[in-house]
Parts: sequence; C-alpha cells; structure tokens
Amino acid sequence: MSLVHLFITVERDREVNQLKEWVTTMMMSITKEEDTAAELELKARVFHFGEYRGDQQDKLLQSLNRKVLDVYRHCVSTQQEANLGTVQMLTVIEHQLDELLENLERVPQVKIEQVERAKEKERRIRLREEKLQMQKILQEERLQRARARAQAEIKKNRGRTLVRRSKPPAHKIKQESEHMLMDKEKEELLFFFT
Repeated sequence: MSLVHLFITVERDREVNQLKEWVTTMMMSITKEEDTAAELELKARVFHFGEYRGDQQDKLLQSLNRKVLDVYRHCVSTQQEANLGTVQMLTVIEHQLDELLENLERVPQVKIEQVERAKEKERRIRLREEKLQMQKILQEERLQRARARAQAEIKKNRGRTLVRRSKPPAHKIKQESEHMLMDKEKEELLFFFT
C-alpha cells in the first residue's frame, strides 16, 4: 500500500513540476508580449505626434535597452534577463533598490559609520598606493635619463671658448663748415688787430 502511495505522490510531484514549468514559460511569454505591446504603444504615440523618425528612435530604444540590461545584470544578475523587457527590468531594479533602502534604514547608524570609515580608509590606502606607484614610475624614468646621459659620449671643449671680436667705436670726425672757419678768422683778426 505504501509503495502505491509513494508512486502516486511521485507522479503528482512530476505533474506539478511540469505545470509549474508551463506556468513559468507562459509568464515569460506574457511579459515578452506586454513589452512588445508597450514598445508598439510608445511608437504609436510618438508617431501620432508627428515626431517619429524610425531609425533614430529604434537606435535610441536599443541603446536604452542595452544600458538597462547592463544595470540589471550588475544589480540582479539572474538568468531571466534575456526574457524580460526593458520596462520589466526597470521594475525589478526599482524593487531591488526599494528593498536595499529599507534594509539600510534598519541597519544601526553606528554600523553604517563603521562601514563608511572602512571604505574611506580603503580609498585612502588605494590612493596612497597609486601615488607611490606613480612616484616609482617617475623615479625609474629619471634613472633611465641619467643612465642615458652617463652612457652618452662626452664632448670635451678644448682651448678657450671662441668669442666674437668686439667692434671698436667709430671715431667721429669733426667737419667744420667753411662758413664757421671764415667767421673764426674774422673774429681773430678783429681781436688781435684792433
């Protein structure tokens, strides 16, 4: 009797699992169709207002869908992302965010401050390590330049350094005009002979 009962129970469980899988498949199909309907409704609304540019709008929607999918994978990361539409993914992300905010409110303030201090300390350590790494790189570059200078041929200057010859100042020759000479002679004649 118990063997028959066990067999019936196993058979029922198998049927229940099949029905659950069928329900899951139908729900995914429904969400996919709802997403398609929402996209068509959006396109119809935009087209109705006369602003529809098919290629641009489709590219914009695809870009938006890729970005939402990327955020969805980072936040939720379940296997259903291929079956969900953009709106459904946004809804799941929103519910996840609400849950996280509610959990954050329940956490004691002291614990939050400890975590923030730990994150800040970790950030400072990371910045310090990056700074040390940059200093190490700069020091290595300086060493390479110093090695290159040390291995370069030494150019010795022999003798005095050549300097251009200075140009002596030009002598100004006074040229007195004949008129001035005649006036001087007249003055001298008048002075000496009068």
